[in-house]
Amino acid sequence: MRKSPHQVHTDTARQAIAVCKYDPGQDLETSIKDLLVDLGHLSDLEGIDFVELLKKALNSWAVERIDPASVAEGPVVEIYIGAEGLPPKPKPVKRTNKRKKSRPA
Repeated sequence: MRKSPHQVHTDTARQAIAVCKYDPGQDLETSIKDLLVDLGHLSDLEGIDFVELLKKALNSWAVERIDPASVAEGPVVEIYIGAEGLPPKPKPVKRTNKRKKSRPA
């Protein structure tokens, strides 16, 4: 029996989570969140706009849930990230390691 596109995507996501080797005792919801957080950090490191990627992914996911073969634009997705609840930024660490300049003899 051939797998549906939805099942293929589901299998791929489960494989991605398995490769991450998160705590095997944690629930699936936490593993999905952890994978998304890791992808956010990777995006930051690579200079990729993670929020924009999430918006595009949510848009595609919404369309594919209804019709995996659709080429519809999909819904508008907006994500707001406020500063409420965020910890303060750490203060820069002052370096006191001063090297003496050596003078040529």
